[in-house]
Amino acid sequence: MSRPGRGPEATLSIPEAPPLPEGVVVAPERAERRIGLRVGVIILALIAFVSIAAPLVAPKDPNRESVAGLGPDGGPQGPGVEWPLGTDAKGRDVLSRLIYGGRVTFGAAAIAIAIATLIGLAVGLSAASSSGAAGSVLMRVTDIGLAIPGLLLAAALTSVLGSGVTSLIVALVAVFWAPLARVTYGQAVVIKQRPFVDAARSLGAGRTRILLQEITPHVLPILLAYSALCVGWAALFESSLGFLGLGVQEPTSSIGAMLGSGLAWYRLHPGLIIFPALYLGLFVTATTLIGEGLRKPRRRVAVSTSAPELEVIGR
Repeated sequence: MSRPGRGPEATLSIPEAPPLPEGVVVAPERAERRIGLRVGVIILALIAFVSIAAPLVAPKDPNRESVAGLGPDGGPQGPGVEWPLGTDAKGRDVLSRLIYGGRVTFGAAAIAIAIATLIGLAVGLSAASSSGAAGSVLMRVTDIGLAIPGLLLAAALTSVLGSGVTSLIVALVAVFWAPLARVTYGQAVVIKQRPFVDAARSLGAGRTRILLQEITPHVLPILLAYSALCVGWAALFESSLGFLGLGVQEPTSSIGAMLGSGLAWYRLHPGLIIFPALYLGLFVTATTLIGEGLRKPRRRVAVSTSAPELEVIGR
């Protein structure tokens, strides 16, 4: 590579890549390599549709207590025709409460991680682009956020702020902004040392332009992949808080609250625990598949034309 000059007419001389061997062609990445991402997107799309369309999908009012929903012993009923997943201890339809509960749990997790991602991106990029004390201070604050146990911090904040979806979102943001900022900072520091950043700097690009046009586009794919994983973890955090009685309160339904209220009946009616746990596990699986799929970059591989099933290079 020749030494880049300064000014608008400066150009870079980049050597051409060596030619591929005879009988070898470049083929796109095979579809099965990203099957996990597609499965995760489909599952998450179905969950999102059910959550958004909850008033249309839920068979009954999730907060309506019904004597008809109680068994002869005054306890919950098992699954049946009228109650597909049974009822809880107050005669409320479990399926309806599960749909609305997923709406609260998954919606709060998604909103919290979206806000935490923006904060983490701003803090991480600011620290990476600052060579003085400002960047060091930002990362020391981030390290303090990482040092505090997440569940303990979330429990303390929900106890102080009170119950409710807003308090829950604030607690989740407080837990997840620090790891997202650390990921952003680590990636930005590495990318800042790449040759194309030095080339842009030699061509006269300012710090803001380099940060926005050269570094940020390369940081976002990794950050979005990690954010997708964090959405599932945030849902687990919410469920843990709800199970402990620190999340949203009755009559509002959430996955954690359903797990907590069903604990007293786990021997006679295990479905009160199993169904919310399965729904939560399905959501976490979907976000994990999406995060892993986004983490693996799309590749182009060289394939032999005489034996297409063999990847010659690029494996």
